[in-house]
Amino acid sequence: METRYATLSNQLTKRIGTGEYRVGDYLPSEKQLASEFGVSRPTVRRALDYVEALGLISRRRGDGTKVLAEKPFTEYRYTTRPVDDLLYGRGAERIVTGQNDMVCDDVLAARLGAAPGSRWVHVSQHRNDLDSGEMLVWGDVYIDQQFKGITDRIANYDGFICDLIEEEYGIAVSEIQQTIRPVTIPDAICAEMKLPTGSLGLEMTRRYLNYLKQPVEVSINIFPAERSAYTITLSRTQERARDR
Repeated sequence: METRYATLSNQLTKRIGTGEYRVGDYLPSEKQLASEFGVSRPTVRRALDYVEALGLISRRRGDGTKVLAEKPFTEYRYTTRPVDDLLYGRGAERIVTGQNDMVCDDVLAARLGAAPGSRWVHVSQHRNDLDSGEMLVWGDVYIDQQFKGITDRIANYDGFICDLIEEEYGIAVSEIQQTIRPVTIPDAICAEMKLPTGSLGLEMTRRYLNYLKQPVEVSINIFPAERSAYTITLSRTQERARDR
């Protein structure tokens, strides 16, 4: 059975949609709506809460309830909890296993979004669970050669490497481009991570760009499917409606 506030919210939504209440108009007061529909003012408030959540109205104390849009707003803001971000919360230790200077060939340049022939520092690393010792992620990090001075600090640093670049050189990251794709984990990495041959995983590539949209750091991490998850939460937003 539909509740009274749900019935009222549906009626108000229909009136707005049909133009009985036009964009820019003000709805009747809570007292007037309560009288018209034969409900209590708390019921009216709950109904208006719902209609407002749809992005159809705006309520301000002393200004009344204004119609913002004819149809419910359907865009969503999303928030994520990337698997590598969660590593910091579950107690994961960074282990640096190698470091070398390199010059990008065409294939690597395409992966990094860099120019062929550009010089980078390659850092091999993985992260282990502090309690079990289980390897959680296998990673390769590429750092623009001009920021090589931070590489000696990486092994003992638990945060994002781009923060070290900003701290040392004053170069801030203005954008992060992230690509996630399913992969069959290479046999050599399966062996290192003690996974069955042919295990599946997620490969996450992140390009950390400066204000000129040039990469200063690129990380390519592999997360075993059985040890990882990637969560996205979608929340309805009213920003567009409020801008009208």
